[in-house]
Amino acid sequence: MRRSRTSIAVGIAASILAALPATAAAAGVDQRSDHAALTAYRSYLHGIGARIPAVRQGESAYVSSISNSCAGALDPLNHASVSSVNQTALFDFGEELGGGAFIVAYSPAHAPFATFAATLARLHWSSPRTASAVNRYVAAQDRLFALMPSDVCTDAQALAASGAETIPPGTAQWVAQFRRDAAAQETASQAFAKVLEGFETPADEALVASDNRLLRSLSGTLKRVSTSGATKILNTLAG
Repeated sequence: MRRSRTSIAVGIAASILAALPATAAAAGVDQRSDHAALTAYRSYLHGIGARIPAVRQGESAYVSSISNSCAGALDPLNHASVSSVNQTALFDFGEELGGGAFIVAYSPAHAPFATFAATLARLHWSSPRTASAVNRYVAAQDRLFALMPSDVCTDAQALAASGAETIPPGTAQWVAQFRRDAAAQETASQAFAKVLEGFETPADEALVASDNRLLRSLSGTLKRVSTSGATKILNTLAG
C-alpha cells in the first residue's frame, strides 16, 4: 500500500522531533564539560604562576650545573674561521641549548598540569572525536614534560672537537626528539583550544578573557627565564 505524502511528512517530522531532546542533551553535556575544563585550566595557570620562584631557581641550578662541569668547552671555536664551521651544526646546538632551558623552566608546571589532566579525564563529551582531541592534548603535553634536558657538556665538547664541522650525535638525536614532541604538543593544543571554543557559552567569555591574559603573562615570563638561561649557558661554554 502506498503511503501518502502527508503520512511521510508526518513521519519525518516525528523523527526530527524525536532527535531534538538527544541533541539538546548532548549540547548540555559538552557545555558543562567545557565550563569545567575552562575553570580547571584557570587553576592550572594559577598553579604555574605560584611556581615562578621555583622556575627561576631551577633554571639557575641548571645553568650552574653546566658551568661547574664544562665551562669554556667551546673556547676552541673562538679561534675558528667563519668559513670553516658548519652553520647547521651551530644552529642545532643553539636549539639544543634553548630547548633544554625551556624544558627546565617549564618543568615545575608538571604537577599542576597533572591535576588539570585528572579533571579532564573525568569529563564527559557527546562525541568520541571530541574526547579523542582532549586525550591527545594530555598525551602530547605529558610527552613534552617527560623529555629530559640533553647532555650539553658532552655535546659541546664534541662540537668543539670537530671544529664545529659536524653536528654532535647527541645534539642531532635530542633536537629531533624535541622538535617532534614540541610540534605534536602544538598541534594537539590547537585542537584542544578548538574544542573549548566550540562549546564556549557567553557566560564563559569573561573567564576565557581572563585566562588568555594570564596565559600571555606566564608565557612571557617562562620565555624570558629560559632565554636568559640559554644565553648564560652559551656564555659559560664560550669561556
